[in-house]
Amino acid sequence: MTSVLCIAGLDPSGHAGLSADIRALEFLGVKPLPIASVLTVQNLKSFSEFQPVRLDIIKKQINAILEDEKPGTAKLGILGTAEIASTVAEMLQDAEIPIITDPVLGTSTGYSLADEELMNAYIQDVFSAAYLVTPNSHEASIISGIDVVDPKSARNACQIIFDMGPKAVLVKGGHFQTGRGTDILFDGSEFYEFNGQEVTGEFRGTGCTLSSLIAGYTALGLKVHEAVEKAKDDFVRVLEAASQQCNDITFKEPMTPKKANIWHSVNNAISKILAILPAEFIAEVGNNLAFALPGATGPEDICSLDSRLLAKGERVVTLGTPVFGRKSHIGRVVLATIAHDKEMRSAMNLRFSDNLVSQIERAGYRIGSFSRAEQPEDSSSMEWGTGNTISVLGYVPDAVYDRGGVGKEPMIRLLARNPSELVDKLRRILEAKQ
Repeated sequence: MTSVLCIAGLDPSGHAGLSADIRALEFLGVKPLPIASVLTVQNLKSFSEFQPVRLDIIKKQINAILEDEKPGTAKLGILGTAEIASTVAEMLQDAEIPIITDPVLGTSTGYSLADEELMNAYIQDVFSAAYLVTPNSHEASIISGIDVVDPKSARNACQIIFDMGPKAVLVKGGHFQTGRGTDILFDGSEFYEFNGQEVTGEFRGTGCTLSSLIAGYTALGLKVHEAVEKAKDDFVRVLEAASQQCNDITFKEPMTPKKANIWHSVNNAISKILAILPAEFIAEVGNNLAFALPGATGPEDICSLDSRLLAKGERVVTLGTPVFGRKSHIGRVVLATIAHDKEMRSAMNLRFSDNLVSQIERAGYRIGSFSRAEQPEDSSSMEWGTGNTISVLGYVPDAVYDRGGVGKEPMIRLLARNPSELVDKLRRILEAKQ
C-alpha cells in the first residue's frame, strides 16, 4: 500500500497538524505514517505553547519506519527547532524520499513558530532537499523578502524561493489581496496557475490538508503539476462542504483499501489513454471510463471521471478526477455487464463510426449491437441496450455499439475486466487501423 511519512505537530483539538494529514491521506487510500515533531497546546480559539519532541526520539521513529518500508513521499509540517529541521531533511534526503515541505512559520491565531535559527535551517537545509515547498502568501513573503499579495507577486516569490534549492514551489493564494484563491506553481521551467472559487469561512488546518493531498497524489505517481491540480480540486470541495458544517474540515468518505485500488487503476489508465487516444475517438458528449468494485450494485460502488475526456484540436484532455458515486452513462453500462459476467467490471465509451467498428473487428475482438428503435419506453438505453445485446449473443462481447436515434448520439462501448485491459484493447485496436 502506498504510504506517506508525515512529520508535523500534534494538535489536541484535532483540526490541524497530524490530524489533518491523516484525514487527507486516508481519503486518498494512502497510508499515513505519522511522527509528531512538536506537542502543542491549542484549541479553536488560541495557540498558547508548544514543546518540540526530543530529536533522538524523532530519529529513532524515522529509522524504525524505514526498516519496514520506503514511503512514497514525506510531508513536513511544523518542525519546532533548527536541529530537528536540518536532521530530518538530511535523513529523508539520504533515504531518497521526495519531500513536500509546508513551512509552518506561524498559526492562524497569530502565534509565531519559527525563530531566526529555524528560518536559516529551512533555507539552508530543508528547501534544498525538498521536492516541493508550499508556503502561503504570508510565509512566502517572509521567506522571499517581498510582499506577496497577488498572483503576480507570487510568481516573483516562487522564483526567489526556487533559487533556494527545491525542485518546485507552490505559493498558496488563500490570503491574496487580489486574485484570492489562486495558487501559483513554479517547477523551474514553467508557471502553472490553479484557480479556485473563494470559499467564505474561518478554517483550521487548510495548509496541512492541501499539502497532504499533494503529498498523497505525488506518492501515487502523479507529476507535481498533476498532483497539485487534483489536490486543489479535492481541497475546494472539502472547503465548500466545511463552510456548511461549522467550518470543520472533514472528508465524508475516506477510501477503503479496495476503493483505493479501484481509484488507482482508473487514474493510471486515464494517464495512458490520454497519451494514445486519437481525438477522432472522442464522442460529441465526451468519453468516460468506469471500473466497479467486486459485487457492485449501484453508482456508489463505481469509480468514473467527474469530468469527461474531450477533444481539444488534435489532443485529448480532461479536467476530471476519478470519483465514486457519480451517476454516469458508462457506470450503468458496467452494471448491466456485470449482471451477466461479474468479472467484466470496466467499460469506456468511444465515438461511433463504421470504420472504428471494422477496426475493432480486425483487431480480433467480438462485437455486438442493438437498435434504439427496439428499446422499451420505460428503460435506459445504456442498461437495456448493453444487457439485451449480451442476452441475444449469449456472452459478453468486447464491444457493443448502436447507431443512435432521434436526439441520441451513436456510440461504441468497449468492455473489459479492468482498466488495464481496456488500455490493452485500445492499443490493439489502434494497431489494426488500415
